[in-house]
Amino acid sequence: MQQKIQRWSLVVIWCIVIYSFSESSLFTGENTKRILEAVLSYLPFGHDGGDASSPLNFIVRKLAHLTEFGILAVLVWRALERGRMAYVGAWVFATVYAMTDEWHQSFEPGRTAAPTDVAIDSCGAFLALLFVRLYMYWKRKKKDVSV
Repeated sequence: MQQKIQRWSLVVIWCIVIYSFSESSLFTGENTKRILEAVLSYLPFGHDGGDASSPLNFIVRKLAHLTEFGILAVLVWRALERGRMAYVGAWVFATVYAMTDEWHQSFEPGRTAAPTDVAIDSCGAFLALLFVRLYMYWKRKKKDVSV
């Protein structure tokens, strides 16, 4: 029982982290672009003063969406009882949370809500769960071969 509480606590904590990212103006597109430009200016291939960081900013921001909701899906999967439905339940949970997150962003100054972000979040959850499923299959096969 204590393990179940710990696992669901991690889910709640990660949901709070995602909520905080949505709440903070630090993570608006313009702010992340400035941070990225500052980082690029220190690299040898550096920032040339043009608008080269815009495509990179887009990619970094969308990869962040994939990652944060992939992590959420895996945490929910771990918290649920094992079985095939745990994958579905974890994906549904992450997708619904992505919808509520975008809705929340629509009320935040400087933030926008985008259905495409929900789709990216949902894909991140799906890809993470697919990776877990393949890993569990590989682990089980490896165990069967060694026995």
